[in-house]
Amino acid sequence: MIAINLRPALALALALLLDPAFAMARPFTARVESLQPSLTLPLKLVEEDIFPQFALIEKRVALAESDSRVEPLYLSVPRDDDDRAGFSLKLARQKKYRTLMAKLDEEIAKADSSIDSKKQLNGTLGAQQSSGPGNQNNQVNPTAVEDRGLTVKIRVRPDLLRLMSSAAVTAKMKRTHIHATIDSATLLERSDLRSELLVQMASFTGAPELRKVGEKLRLALPLDVDRDVLPVVAQRAVKTFEIFRGPNCFMAALAFQYPKMVRSHLVNVKSEVDHHGVMINNDELWRVLQSSFYEVDPAKSPLKFGDMIVFFQLPASDKAVKDVADSDISYRWIKHATTFLFNDLVYSKGSKSPNSPYLIGTLRSEWRAWDKHVSAGGGSMGVKVFRKPLKSATSRPPKSLDDWMY
Repeated sequence: MIAINLRPALALALALLLDPAFAMARPFTARVESLQPSLTLPLKLVEEDIFPQFALIEKRVALAESDSRVEPLYLSVPRDDDDRAGFSLKLARQKKYRTLMAKLDEEIAKADSSIDSKKQLNGTLGAQQSSGPGNQNNQVNPTAVEDRGLTVKIRVRPDLLRLMSSAAVTAKMKRTHIHATIDSATLLERSDLRSELLVQMASFTGAPELRKVGEKLRLALPLDVDRDVLPVVAQRAVKTFEIFRGPNCFMAALAFQYPKMVRSHLVNVKSEVDHHGVMINNDELWRVLQSSFYEVDPAKSPLKFGDMIVFFQLPASDKAVKDVADSDISYRWIKHATTFLFNDLVYSKGSKSPNSPYLIGTLRSEWRAWDKHVSAGGGSMGVKVFRKPLKSATSRPPKSLDDWMY
């Protein structure tokens, strides 16, 4: 059998010719239970707290003074005097408590006297800045806490940071990552699962890396998902923090598929002011999904490794909408994107803020967070699943083209 290599766009066009029904709109998926994995592997899961290194925070605070792409660090300081005293005691370096307390009092006075003070009455260390133009997506982290009126949002500049304990500052930026390990020993009797894992990884992993995974499976050695299973670009990013505003969930999801796409001028058309150049807007994501991916109906095809799950906020007037043509979907409805792995695990970046690291979490936790956020915005949430076309095929595809393109 001869392998046929086709560019993604050509593969899509051929699929449409072979199956006209393929172009028909698929309904939004409105229940997380409808998204079932094709691979359920024996895993050991450990929740791991991760923090940015204090040196990275120092670099971010310093560079934010001169580089508009670097997001400043903000601190939510309690207004109540007693609360602020306790807050300062926990945050201050040794013997710097009184100095820090006086500095915070001074900053609060400045904030209250400024014209824009009302805009600084919410947020926490780790919350997002105010939103920009409509197509700058990931402006809101749905897990952020708002204490309107109870705290004052103060920018942390180098002189203020020098008064703070490195351990206390990094602890406030703590996030939870799921460290997953595949139990290869249990898979010794499941050659079907071993083979399917390698097949699904093949579109995202180089041949040398794939051979190493296959060898570990054969020797019943545990597979670290962070270091063995993720594509190289995701391996380098996972558990790390940025200093720039801009790298967002759309960028992370697209880079998982095609690392070079996020820098391509054919995809990343618009460079946002005061943002890193790799930021992908929701209109850019929607365009590339339609040109270089194909949509999967979760009711017919369980989720596979690398599937991109895109979260939409359907307008309040369209809550009952289930079937809608692609031409009627607005890119502005897109709120989030995550990459499916297996079982209930996903890889993603929470937002465009450097306070959001690249993490492995669960699909259900992301669903709950975004469903709550979308509902608060007056809409209803629906998701669509998109799959990367196969680069080649060495056997005849099944009748349904939901899973195969050649």
